[in-house]
Amino acid sequence: MDFVSPPGNITQEEFLAIVGANGSYGSTAGGAPTMFNDSLAAAAAAAAAAAAGAAGPGGTAAGMGTGENLTILHGAYPSGYTLPHIIIASIIVTILMIIIVVGNMLVIIAIATEKTLKNIQNWFIASLAVADFFLGLVIMPFSLANELMGYWIFGNWWCDVHSAMDVLLCTSSIMNLCLISLDRYWSITKAIEYLKSRTPARAAFMIAAVWIMSALVCIPPLLGWKAQRPEGHVELPQCQLC
Repeated sequence: MDFVSPPGNITQEEFLAIVGANGSYGSTAGGAPTMFNDSLAAAAAAAAAAAAGAAGPGGTAAGMGTGENLTILHGAYPSGYTLPHIIIASIIVTILMIIIVVGNMLVIIAIATEKTLKNIQNWFIASLAVADFFLGLVIMPFSLANELMGYWIFGNWWCDVHSAMDVLLCTSSIMNLCLISLDRYWSITKAIEYLKSRTPARAAFMIAAVWIMSALVCIPPLLGWKAQRPEGHVELPQCQLC
């Protein structure tokens, strides 16, 4: 990705003003410019409008003449990561995501298909594997893209859904670990009594309670109970939990 800027280091305000004024990014010589996504273009246009008062006569920003040479910055996202950093981080995290998804999928398949593994204590492990499976499959790819680029390009609706699922899956993963720990503790300290009372119905109830309590944590932001971004605050599109 190439950003066009005046000579020297580029600031966020300069980046937004340039994109808002031109509606595109890329090299100024040869080829058609490539457009930003809608949310980024809207933020850039707002920044350009806010900076219009500082522009000199003829629509040229103060301190930059019409004939002044432009400097093209290569491989710089607003996050500050360089292209080598992005490539290395993408490879490492992608391998990690594949391990998480495939590993937890094999656990789920093994427990669901192997008769010797279809015992109640493994139900808790399967519940944990489901949470971790969807974390690696749904949450991590978008979080990686957001981290490496420095802004959110997937829209406000998916930001809300992604944040809610992130909280849901992380909370359920932690609570499933706690449930497994309690199950092991009670199995050792109260072996006879607990094993008699740990029926399939009660185990299913405990697993359901974990997911319901996790859902109660993540649902309120989807219903509007969240911090609102101050009006008039112009920045690159972001996706934050609060």
